[in-house]
Amino acid sequence: MEVLERVRKEIARHKMVEPGQLVIIGVSGGPDSVALLHMFHVLAGELGISLHAAHLNHLFRGEEAREDASFVRELCSRWGIPCTVEERNVPAYAREKRLSAQVAAREVRYQFFYDVLQATGGQKIALAHHANDQAESVLMNFLRGAGPGGLSGIPPVRDNLIIRPLLSIRRQEIEQYCRDQAIPFRTDSSNLKTLYRRNKIRHRLIPLLEQEYSPGLVNILVRMAEQVRSEDEFMEDLARHAYRQVLLFQGTAGLELDRTGLARQPVALARRIIRITWENIRGSKQDLTFDHVENLVEQLRGGGPERVWELPAGIRVRLSYDRVAFLARGPEQPAALQTYELPVPGSVVTETGIKITSQVIRREDLTCSPGELSPNRAVLDYARVTLPLMVRFRREGDVLIPFGLGKRVKLKKMLIDRKVPRHLRDNIPLVVEQKTGRILWVAGIRMADGVGIGDATEKVILLSLENGHDSNTQIDNN
Repeated sequence: MEVLERVRKEIARHKMVEPGQLVIIGVSGGPDSVALLHMFHVLAGELGISLHAAHLNHLFRGEEAREDASFVRELCSRWGIPCTVEERNVPAYAREKRLSAQVAAREVRYQFFYDVLQATGGQKIALAHHANDQAESVLMNFLRGAGPGGLSGIPPVRDNLIIRPLLSIRRQEIEQYCRDQAIPFRTDSSNLKTLYRRNKIRHRLIPLLEQEYSPGLVNILVRMAEQVRSEDEFMEDLARHAYRQVLLFQGTAGLELDRTGLARQPVALARRIIRITWENIRGSKQDLTFDHVENLVEQLRGGGPERVWELPAGIRVRLSYDRVAFLARGPEQPAALQTYELPVPGSVVTETGIKITSQVIRREDLTCSPGELSPNRAVLDYARVTLPLMVRFRREGDVLIPFGLGKRVKLKKMLIDRKVPRHLRDNIPLVVEQKTGRILWVAGIRMADGVGIGDATEKVILLSLENGHDSNTQIDNN
C-alpha cells in the first residue's frame, strides 16, 4: 500500500481537501481514474469527505465509449458511490468552435465537471493526472519554447478547486496498484494512437530518452517541474506587485501603464508585467510570443514620437511619452443596442470577444471577502437580484447607484470621474437585469449598490470578466 500512503501524504501536503467537503472524481474508466476513485473510497472516512463520480462520453468512440460508461456505472454501484454519467457531442462542438478534437474535448469535459460540481453542491474536483502526464506536459511545453510557466507543468492544486493527488505517482505504479487491489479498468484505444503529439511523446520520445539517455527521466522532470513552479510563483508574485505599481488605469477595453516606471523594472520583471497586461486584456495567455515581448521591452527605453502597432487578436499598443496603452479593439463603437443573455450559471461572449461568466455558490464557499477580489470579479447576493440577466454596452442616459454612494449618478459622469479614457468608455460591458433595466455591474469598474452580500446572504452570484476570444489552444492537460 506504498502508493496509497504517498497519495495520502500528497493530499495532506497540499491541503487538497477539508472534512465535510464533497469531492467530484473525474472517472474515465481507465486505470488512473479508477485507482484514484478507489483511493478516495478507502480514504474517505479518514478524510471526513464524501464522493461523487463523474463520467463523460465524448461521442468519439461509439460502442467502446458506451461500454466505458456502463463500466463506470457498475463500478460506482458496487462501491456505493453516487455517479453522474452524461453524453456530450464533442465532435459537433469542435466543428462549431473550429477547435482540434483534443482541445474541444478538454473544454467540454471541464465544463461537465463544473456542471456536476454545481448540481451536487461539491467543493473539489479530483483528476487523475499522474507523473507520466506531468513529464509529457513539461516536454511538450519545452519543445514549443515555453518559459518557466510552461516548464512548471501541471499544478497539484488549481484555483483551490481542482486537485491532482497522483502527480508524483508513475503510470506503472498505478497499474500495479490496480492489479494488487484487483480493481478492473478499461483501456481507451485512442491513447494508443500516435496521431496526436502527446501520444508520440508518450510512446516514442520518452521511452527513447529513458533508454538512451536518462532511465529516471520521468521522475527527474517531475522534480524539475516542482522546483520551477515554486520559483515561477515567487517571480510572478513580484511581477504582480510591480504591475500594480505601474498600472495607471484598467478597463474592459484597455489598460494604461506608466512607461517610465515600467522601463525602470529589471528586464525579467518587465517581461512578466507585459505578459500580465496581455493576459488581463486578452483574457488568456495565448498568441503573445517571445518576440512580441522583447520588442515591447526594447521600445520602452527608446524616445521618439507616439507610436502605435498591432499585436495578435486585434490588440493595439500605443506608446506615448509617459504611457503605454494596450487597447483591446479599434476606435469603432460597439452596437449600442446589442444585448446578450447571461445565463446564471453560465457565460456569454460578445462579438468584441469580451466574456462574462456567472457562477452560483454558497456564501460559505466564497474563499475571500468581496474587497479582496480583483476588479474583474464581483459578487452579488442571489436573493437581491432579479433574473434573467443580460450583458450590453452603455447607452445615452444610463444611470446607476454605485456601491457605497447611495444616490443615482449618470454612468458617463462616473466613468469620467474614474478617469476612464474616452476611447475606452463605450467598450465596457454592463451586467443588467433584463426585466428592470437596473445596472448591476459596470464590469471591471464598479458594482451597483443594493445587491452586495451581507450577513443574511445564503447564495452568491460570482461574476467574472475576461477580454478577448479564448482560443484555448494550450496543449497540456492542466
